[in-house]
Amino acid sequence: MRVTALLLSSALLTSCSSPPPKPPTAAQASAQTFNLNGARALRRGDLNAALAAFGEALAASDSVEDFEGSGTALLNLALVHARLAQVDATKARHYLDAAHARVDRMLTAPQRYSEAQRGQAATRKAMLYLDANAHGLALHWADQARAVCTDPCPLAPTLVNLRAFVALERGEVARAVDQAARAAELSKALGNHSEHANALRLLGRASTRVGKTDEAASALELALQIDRDLGLPERIALDLMHSGENEERRGQAAAARDFFERALNVASAAGINLLADSLRTRLGKRE
Repeated sequence: MRVTALLLSSALLTSCSSPPPKPPTAAQASAQTFNLNGARALRRGDLNAALAAFGEALAASDSVEDFEGSGTALLNLALVHARLAQVDATKARHYLDAAHARVDRMLTAPQRYSEAQRGQAATRKAMLYLDANAHGLALHWADQARAVCTDPCPLAPTLVNLRAFVALERGEVARAVDQAARAAELSKALGNHSEHANALRLLGRASTRVGKTDEAASALELALQIDRDLGLPERIALDLMHSGENEERRGQAAAARDFFERALNVASAAGINLLADSLRTRLGKRE
């Protein structure tokens, strides 16, 4: 699993479904509690506890055919499976298959779920294909997600960031700059701080590639500030790592090493092993 895919794969955390207009049934109240417990577990990095809690939420919602609640649980389960695939390379295929199964349950029965949830399911599908380096399929599902998302589309910043990421991976750097800049504008307008940071990180990386290192440094510093405010260790580590790469492009070896060491400290403390190993290798080669 590629380290760079982390920034988008973790971007779409589905919130719990909105409370129904009438008092929830016992099963609905139970599902809401389990979803909240799962979200807390995910924030503290306990993926197994999150998986168990969201599984209980799904069972509670399924028991009363609460499709809105089931959709929320399925989306959250797909996210946790994707995260598990990133941290356990030996079982990555298993977890990715499980994530696809969760969203496919929604996509193959669209009449049961809201338009908003179908858009989120298609977006998660796109992210899963992005993790698998299947860029064509990722773009296809991004199109499907956008088609069911009415304006102002809350998924738009995520989907444009996905396109920027694919463009960068394909070496289409000018397109990546344009798409990342657009995603930054959209996310700022919608007040989506997480995707704003993602867009700035992508803009910084693309700017480094074309030698616009001052612009890259500014974008990455802003991304770092936002990610610190949001308390997201994996993204903080990525911001620092890409800032180090930008300093390397500038020929500032000492500054680059400082950024890489800071990134390693964050990744190690947060247990982000894949990224930490990559940074150790990078620092070892520089010694």
